[in-house]
Amino acid sequence: MGVMEVIKKGFGVASKCLGLVLILFAFNLVFNLASIPLAVQPGAEVTPQVTASALVLSLVFILVSILLQGASLGLVRDFVKNGKLALAQFFSYGAKYYLRLLGLGVLIVLIIAVIALVAALLIAATIPLKNTVVTVIMSIISVVVGALGLYWIFLLILTPYAIVVDEAGIIEAMKKSIGTVRRNIGKVLLVLILLILISLGIGFIVGFLTGLVSAALPIRAGQVLIGIVNSIVNGYLGVVMMAAFMALYMGIVAQDKTTAEKVL
Repeated sequence: MGVMEVIKKGFGVASKCLGLVLILFAFNLVFNLASIPLAVQPGAEVTPQVTASALVLSLVFILVSILLQGASLGLVRDFVKNGKLALAQFFSYGAKYYLRLLGLGVLIVLIIAVIALVAALLIAATIPLKNTVVTVIMSIISVVVGALGLYWIFLLILTPYAIVVDEAGIIEAMKKSIGTVRRNIGKVLLVLILLILISLGIGFIVGFLTGLVSAALPIRAGQVLIGIVNSIVNGYLGVVMMAAFMALYMGIVAQDKTTAEKVL
């Protein structure tokens, strides 16, 4: 399956899975509206209560979003494979993949934290030396470490799909993702870049138009309007990106299987 076919598949699945888009829209809308009272106005004091409420809301958002991710991945997999959307399986899929996706998220956060810590320590170690050459060299090394870290994170981009498609454990799915992305790095990178550009383009246009309308409304009404529009866009594009990468991964797996059978 070519890159443009994958992108087209993503939009096609999203357009036919409006029930799933609606669920993601509702989820995003609830949290967008809940965050409005916590938004700090210019010049206003940030109180400990507001900070604590924002942290709790963020934590709940992350934990619930993992449930929705697992459910959505399961439903999208079924639709790409069979052309049917079984919304009745939503919560069962969410529960089935929850712990694995949660564990994957924790591992990725730890990897990012370690990379950031190493880069920060390399830079901090040069400060007392006051040597320009050493500082430049260490800064370059820290940039290289950061770049290598981003590369390894990129290699893990298909891990959630390996978990759901192959019913794999976390480590096994990470290995599958690394191998798959390495063998198809150009295609995976191009799909990612195109999806990001499309999302940014749609987001800019919709955001610009929404901003014009919200500017004529009272502040709260404008915030609500922006929250609704953002929820629609995020819900739809979320399914588009998920379906595109699902189609990409399943296509690569099928192609690898066919190639292996021919060799045998």
